[in-house]
Amino acid sequence: MSENRARNAHYYKNVAHLSEVDVYRVLELFEVTDPCIQHALKKLLVTGGRAGGKDRSSDVREAIYSLERWQEMRTEDQAEQHEESDL
Repeated sequence: MSENRARNAHYYKNVAHLSEVDVYRVLELFEVTDPCIQHALKKLLVTGGRAGGKDRSSDVREAIYSLERWQEMRTEDQAEQHEESDL
């Protein structure tokens, strides 16, 4: 194993037992469990590459929207925690 790969081992997953890998397997392998981040990654991994007719810009825009929503949800959760601690 190269020094660079050893330093970045978390970027590598053993898929020797698989004949192919899809977006959902990638999400599972990298333990991506948040639905907003899952949606954004799915859009970015197949940007403009589906039969639905969406272009790259549409997919990137939708990924950005999902990540912005993720940020909003974190802010909502923090505000709720702050309110609860004031009680």
